[in-house]
Amino acid sequence: MADVALDPQNSNPKELYGQGVRAYVLQDYDTAVRAFSRASELLAVEHGSEIHDSLGDVYLYYGKSLLELSRKESGPLGEGVLKNVEEESDVDETESTDPEEEKDENKTEESKESEEKVNGDVGKAEEVKPEESAASSEENDEEKEEKTDEDQNNEAGSSSEKKEGEAEDELTDLQVAWEVLELAKKIFTKRGTDGEKNLAETLIVLGEVSLESGNFRSAVDDMEEGLKIQKTLYGDDSRTLAETYYKIGGAYSTNAQIDEAIRSFNASYKYLQNKVASLEKDEEHKEANAEEIEELNNLLPEIQEKVADMQNLKTEIANKQLTVSVDENAPKKNGTSDASSSKQVNDISHLVKRKRKEEDSTEENPAKKPSP
Repeated sequence: MADVALDPQNSNPKELYGQGVRAYVLQDYDTAVRAFSRASELLAVEHGSEIHDSLGDVYLYYGKSLLELSRKESGPLGEGVLKNVEEESDVDETESTDPEEEKDENKTEESKESEEKVNGDVGKAEEVKPEESAASSEENDEEKEEKTDEDQNNEAGSSSEKKEGEAEDELTDLQVAWEVLELAKKIFTKRGTDGEKNLAETLIVLGEVSLESGNFRSAVDDMEEGLKIQKTLYGDDSRTLAETYYKIGGAYSTNAQIDEAIRSFNASYKYLQNKVASLEKDEEHKEANAEEIEELNNLLPEIQEKVADMQNLKTEIANKQLTVSVDENAPKKNGTSDASSSKQVNDISHLVKRKRKEEDSTEENPAKKPSP
């Protein structure tokens, strides 16, 4: 797919919005993000508000583009990392030689350096006069002080630049997506019934952003809220509802809520079946609907596979729990029960105490004392 050319000098928010939508459809998410970002800035300045009604659709597409861009960038790493690893391994191989050879080489080099240093120091001591040596030492001290001052200034400047760069890079794509979608949510809520469709979509995209961020509870809550609105807008054969149920099922499965995931996937399957049935009944548009029917029939087995995976996972977990409970209740041959029983057999402390008591009692009984 060809990328969308974006004019950086364009100051028409409507044109930027149209280019952003086209880039989003063509999956050129980087261009889409730049187009929607520029359009939202211009509209906010034009109307003097960040929650003006005209910004609702822009924010929604802006958030969707940021979400897709984040997913794209968080994919598998490219070959660059492998290349770096190979270069490091080559360096390690060249540096890793025989330790004994390294020791011998170091010794010879150290001995040479020490000899040259001794000879050089002796020659310098004979040539340099006391006054000259004192002057040179003072000059060296001054040069050192100047260098330390420069180094400190350079370090201070680099640290301040680093802090500024970190402050600019604080927000991630997902964080910006969440913020603009929250603004879209406020705008569509203010529209009332006219904004319900877009509000439901915004809530579901917010749930997807939360899911990508690892906030499963918030993801499910937002998606369920959006689903509730969609049920009032669409019928029992809606692909939109089928897609929403599928997304909710994915959120539940990610959070290991297996029963809820199975119910959501089954609901998605049911809605798609109803859609296929309604398309097949439409004799007037039979040829036009043939492609969509084929597409939906290809999706149905995938959803069935999701349900089967969840059921297998549920059975596996149940079997593991059963095995653990059986192991805990089974008599232990070499476990704690034998240890406690052997401890009871080998423990003769109660007998020792009893014997000592009997000895004490014989000493205290005057009838058993020998007569004088």
